[in-house]
Amino acid sequence: MYYNKDQDMPLRSFELREFFHLVFLRHLSLRLSGRAYAVKGGICLRFFHRSARLSQDVDLDIVSKVRMATLKKGVNSILESRAFVASLTSQGVGRISFRQPKQTETTQRWKVSLYLEGGDSLPTKIAFSRRNEKVAYTTGIPDAELLGRYKMPPFAVQFYDAISMSAQKISALASSSRYAVRDLFDLRHLLRTLLVKPDHLRDRVKQSELEQAAKKASRFTHQDFKEQVSPYLSGNLMDIYRDPRMFEKLKAEVEEDLLGIVR
Repeated sequence: MYYNKDQDMPLRSFELREFFHLVFLRHLSLRLSGRAYAVKGGICLRFFHRSARLSQDVDLDIVSKVRMATLKKGVNSILESRAFVASLTSQGVGRISFRQPKQTETTQRWKVSLYLEGGDSLPTKIAFSRRNEKVAYTTGIPDAELLGRYKMPPFAVQFYDAISMSAQKISALASSSRYAVRDLFDLRHLLRTLLVKPDHLRDRVKQSELEQAAKKASRFTHQDFKEQVSPYLSGNLMDIYRDPRMFEKLKAEVEEDLLGIVR
């Protein structure tokens, strides 16, 4: 089977989800044309900011004024579309099923199963947050290398730019209710690879959040990284981060960058 409940997943299972998310976003961009929404989280980083970290699920923000029923109907019509399902067959997905476990004024979520040739299945989720009256999105095309890998034509999608993603990741890292070492990995990518400048973040993030985020970063361990991030990296990066010294270097760089943003 492709899927292992302990998250020891071969690369192929991620590729199938990734392909599904790309096809879904292509259809969604047409359904939500003229409405303010943005892809966020790991898929945003992967598709639009060239992150090496793979993701299982896709998360989005959508303005609260879009009616629940409108969004529900739009997403359901995509997932039920014969054309949509047919477009998945090139990667070996024969059919899909889905449930709608949460449909509220703040969150709308779909759980999807991708059924593969041979009968195996892969789970994924689509989640919309409806908490914002405004969504400051940018519009662009997913990474050309990813589109080429799946033989997909270019298409435009709304997503968060690197500065917005950096601010969101700092807030997530600072949160007392969250312990996700992927935030550390993502911030290193944003601040060191994409070179988001401190000046662009000082007005977007509270000083207290920066200090809390730096403090949280210092508490992560190499074991945390091996459990929470390594399974979502390619083989080469997995090998690099088997060395605890490489993780400590990553951690020190993020701590330094966060404290460098402080006024």
